Amino acid sequence: MNTVPTPDTPPPGFAPLENATEGERFNGPFHIARDGGGVRLGFRVGARHLNAAGSVHGGVLALFADMLGYGIGVGSYSGAANTITLAIDFLSPARNGDWVEAEPEITRETRSLIFFRAMMTVDGEPIAHCNGIYKKRTSPKEDPA
Repeated sequence: MNTVPTPDTPPPGFAPLENATEGERFNGPFHIARDGGGVRLGFRVGARHLNAAGSVHGGVLALFADMLGYGIGVGSYSGAANTITLAIDFLSPARNGDWVEAEPEITRETRSLIFFRAMMTVDGEPIAHCNGIYKKRTSPKEDPA
Protein backbone atom coordinates (compact mmCIF):
# COMPACT_ATOMS: atom_id res chain seq x y z
CA MET A 1 0.00 0.00 0.00
CA ASN A 2 1.28 3.46 -0.91
CA THR A 3 1.54 5.64 2.21
CA VAL A 4 3.00 8.68 0.44
CA PRO A 5 0.26 11.29 0.08
CA THR A 6 -0.78 11.98 -3.47
CA PRO A 7 -1.52 15.53 -4.54
CA ASP A 8 -4.60 16.91 -2.78
CA THR A 9 -5.08 13.86 -0.54
CA PRO A 10 -6.40 15.06 2.86
CA PRO A 11 -5.89 13.21 6.14
CA PRO A 12 -8.75 11.05 7.42
CA GLY A 13 -11.75 13.05 8.60
CA PHE A 14 -11.35 15.85 6.05
CA ALA A 15 -13.80 16.38 3.19
CA PRO A 16 -13.74 18.82 0.27
CA LEU A 17 -14.98 22.27 1.22
CA GLU A 18 -18.59 22.62 0.11
CA ASN A 19 -19.75 25.60 -1.93
CA ALA A 20 -16.20 26.61 -2.88
CA THR A 21 -16.05 29.37 -5.47
CA GLU A 22 -14.28 28.87 -8.78
CA GLY A 23 -11.28 30.82 -7.49
CA GLU A 24 -11.12 28.70 -4.33
CA ARG A 25 -11.29 25.50 -6.37
CA PHE A 26 -8.58 26.81 -8.71
CA ASN A 27 -6.26 27.63 -5.80
CA GLY A 28 -7.14 24.62 -3.64
CA PRO A 29 -8.66 22.25 -3.22
CA PHE A 30 -9.35 23.09 0.40
CA HIS A 31 -10.80 20.63 2.91
CA ILE A 32 -12.76 20.83 6.15
CA ALA A 33 -13.11 18.56 9.19
CA ARG A 34 -15.77 18.97 11.85
CA ASP A 35 -15.14 17.05 15.03
CA GLY A 36 -15.92 17.50 18.71
CA GLY A 37 -17.39 20.96 18.21
CA GLY A 38 -14.24 22.22 16.49
CA VAL A 39 -13.60 22.91 12.84
CA ARG A 40 -10.31 22.55 11.01
CA LEU A 41 -9.49 23.53 7.44
CA GLY A 42 -6.53 22.38 5.41
CA PHE A 43 -4.91 21.79 2.05
CA ARG A 44 -2.17 19.60 0.63
CA VAL A 45 0.70 21.66 -0.77
CA GLY A 46 1.28 20.98 -4.45
CA ALA A 47 3.67 22.37 -7.03
CA ARG A 48 1.08 25.00 -8.03
CA HIS A 49 1.27 26.49 -4.50
CA LEU A 50 5.06 27.02 -4.48
CA ASN A 51 7.12 30.15 -4.97
CA ALA A 52 10.55 30.30 -6.64
CA ALA A 53 12.23 29.29 -3.35
CA GLY A 54 10.25 26.03 -3.23
CA SER A 55 8.01 26.94 -0.30
CA VAL A 56 4.32 27.83 -0.20
CA HIS A 57 3.73 31.27 -1.68
CA GLY A 58 2.60 33.83 0.89
CA GLY A 59 -0.36 34.70 -1.31
CA VAL A 60 -1.63 31.11 -1.07
CA LEU A 61 -1.41 31.27 2.72
CA ALA A 62 -3.22 34.62 2.65
CA LEU A 63 -6.04 33.11 0.59
CA PHE A 64 -6.19 30.16 3.00
CA ALA A 65 -6.27 32.57 5.98
CA ASP A 66 -9.18 34.44 4.42
CA MET A 67 -11.03 31.17 3.82
CA LEU A 68 -10.89 30.30 7.53
CA GLY A 69 -14.14 32.23 7.76
CA TYR A 70 -15.84 29.06 6.54
CA GLY A 71 -14.69 27.37 9.73
CA ILE A 72 -16.16 30.01 12.00
CA GLY A 73 -19.43 30.20 10.14
CA VAL A 74 -19.30 33.60 8.52
CA GLY A 75 -21.23 32.09 5.63
CA SER A 76 -24.24 31.59 7.90
CA TYR A 77 -24.95 35.32 7.55
CA SER A 78 -26.19 34.98 3.93
CA GLY A 79 -23.56 32.85 2.29
CA ALA A 80 -20.79 35.44 2.35
CA ALA A 81 -19.08 37.97 4.55
CA ASN A 82 -16.77 40.79 3.65
CA THR A 83 -13.22 40.73 4.93
CA ILE A 84 -12.47 43.98 6.75
CA THR A 85 -8.88 43.20 7.69
CA LEU A 86 -6.52 40.24 7.53
CA ALA A 87 -3.04 40.04 9.04
CA ILE A 88 -0.53 37.20 8.68
CA ASP A 89 2.79 36.52 10.37
CA PHE A 90 4.86 34.03 8.36
CA LEU A 91 6.86 31.88 10.77
CA SER A 92 8.27 28.92 8.83
CA PRO A 93 8.05 27.55 5.28
CA ALA A 94 5.72 24.77 4.14
CA ARG A 95 6.98 22.52 1.34
CA ASN A 96 5.57 20.42 -1.48
CA GLY A 97 3.53 17.52 -0.09
CA ASP A 98 2.97 19.11 3.34
CA TRP A 99 -0.52 19.22 4.84
CA VAL A 100 -1.27 22.78 6.02
CA GLU A 101 -4.00 22.95 8.64
CA ALA A 102 -5.65 25.58 10.85
CA GLU A 103 -8.40 25.69 13.45
CA PRO A 104 -9.96 29.17 13.42
CA GLU A 105 -11.19 30.65 16.67
CA ILE A 106 -13.63 33.49 17.18
CA THR A 107 -12.09 35.96 19.61
CA ARG A 108 -14.94 38.47 19.60
CA GLU A 109 -18.31 38.91 17.94
CA THR A 110 -20.48 41.99 17.74
CA ARG A 111 -23.80 42.62 16.02
CA SER A 112 -22.02 43.30 12.73
CA LEU A 113 -18.45 41.99 13.04
CA ILE A 114 -16.62 38.72 13.69
CA PHE A 115 -13.02 38.77 14.96
CA PHE A 116 -10.92 35.62 14.56
CA ARG A 117 -7.42 34.19 14.88
CA ALA A 118 -5.72 30.96 13.85
CA MET A 119 -2.36 29.25 13.79
CA MET A 120 -1.47 27.43 10.57
CA THR A 121 0.56 24.30 11.18
CA VAL A 122 2.38 21.50 9.39
CA ASP A 123 2.76 18.32 11.46
CA GLY A 124 1.78 20.32 14.55
CA GLU A 125 4.51 22.93 14.01
CA PRO A 126 3.48 26.57 13.44
CA ILE A 127 4.13 28.02 9.98
CA ALA A 128 1.94 31.15 10.13
CA HIS A 129 -0.34 33.04 12.49
CA CYS A 130 -3.28 35.04 11.22
CA ASN A 131 -6.09 37.18 12.54
CA GLY A 132 -8.83 39.14 10.91
CA ILE A 133 -12.21 40.79 11.02
CA TYR A 134 -15.25 39.92 8.90
CA LYS A 135 -18.32 42.11 8.33
CA LYS A 136 -21.54 40.14 8.69
CA ARG A 137 -24.00 40.43 5.84
CA THR A 138 -27.47 39.85 7.17
CA SER A 139 -29.16 40.12 3.81
CA PRO A 140 -28.04 38.91 0.38
CA LYS A 141 -29.19 42.29 -0.98
CA GLU A 142 -26.69 44.24 1.11
CA ASP A 143 -23.93 46.01 -0.79
CA PRO A 144 -20.89 43.68 -0.82
CA ALA A 145 -18.47 46.61 -0.66
